[in-house]
Amino acid sequence: MKVLLMDLDVIKQRKPSPNLALMKLSAFHKARGDEVFLNFPLDRPNITYASCVFTWNAKRRVTVPDGAILGGSGIDLKAELLPEVEHIMPDYSLYPNAAPLWKDSSIGFTSRGCIRKCAWCTVPEKEGQIKPWSRIYEFWDRRHRKITLLDNNLLAAPNWQQTMEDLLAEGLEVDFNQGLDI
Repeated sequence: MKVLLMDLDVIKQRKPSPNLALMKLSAFHKARGDEVFLNFPLDRPNITYASCVFTWNAKRRVTVPDGAILGGSGIDLKAELLPEVEHIMPDYSLYPNAAPLWKDSSIGFTSRGCIRKCAWCTVPEKEGQIKPWSRIYEFWDRRHRKITLLDNNLLAAPNWQQTMEDLLAEGLEVDFNQGLDI
């Protein structure tokens, strides 16, 4: 099967920020023996997924073919990956031209949700109260010495100490991408 993944946030970007959901969909389909293409297929796809993280790029959904599976917080706050996709090791080869910040870095969440209710933020509506999500071993590619944590409020998460212990035990360089609420 041929699978097209459309990242509506990276069109026109030379050094994109990778879309974690698309990386997981890529890994899921490749594990099933499917061919996966990002943004521009060489052949007509059997299935298309499109993702948009940022609302300011939502207008790009007009480029998505009819019948595509569309998701991402920029378009649909309720869309979720299936558990068998959500908890798979991401396909880090999907973005070979990623920005230097993301190069050679594993990306993921150890917690989801947030204790805050900032007026401008969609996290409380999309993810609800803060909760443990995974350990770093679910998304850490051992070839990488860096991890980018996308947790919205790690230090408020019930599993923050376990996450810190895992990071220290592995000697990893960490980018707390969403900051730390101290």
